[in-house]
Amino acid sequence: MKVKGIIFAGAVCLCVLFSFITGDEVAGRIRAQFVGVDVCKNCHGSESIGNQYRVWRSSPHSNAFLVLRTGKSREIAKNAGVAEPYYDRKCLKCHTTGGGRTEATKDEGVGCEACHGPGSEYFEFSNHASYLDRESAYRKAVSRGMYPILGVKGIKARERVCRHCHLDERPCAPSDPEEKKRRRLSLSLIADLPPMLKHTLRR
Repeated sequence: MKVKGIIFAGAVCLCVLFSFITGDEVAGRIRAQFVGVDVCKNCHGSESIGNQYRVWRSSPHSNAFLVLRTGKSREIAKNAGVAEPYYDRKCLKCHTTGGGRTEATKDEGVGCEACHGPGSEYFEFSNHASYLDRESAYRKAVSRGMYPILGVKGIKARERVCRHCHLDERPCAPSDPEEKKRRRLSLSLIADLPPMLKHTLRR
């Protein structure tokens, strides 16, 4: 009986202790939050480093949310059993950063963090950039929530990120088999993005 009391008291203490620690701290990982493209733009809107913000603004990803208001989107949505694509999770999970669940990114389309990971813990310059040692800076950013998608080593991770949305099974996938095949993202395309989509900081 005394042993059961000690075990019970120990269990209660552990529960109290864990109630003060977030699940992410227990797992040893930082849980980053989405901050939105305007935060990224503060630095990445600079011409001196290639203005990645401008590159993104001119890409289809930046309009991914707005396209949900078009007549064609409503028609596709209706065929997929979606009443209002602009608000439905089936559409928002791919047409917004964070799946439409984050206030900071709800109407930005597919922003920087959709590909690079939520930036609340790495967006500060000192947590993801270095003029002297880019590789170490990148590893630091990955430890703070950035997705490890850069370079040859990141090809498989990049493939998972791209194919999270670019799937044949998505509601807006074309029904014509030839068109579906034409739009399919191959691993070779993901591994070597075409010049018009190439990240301007890549070396």
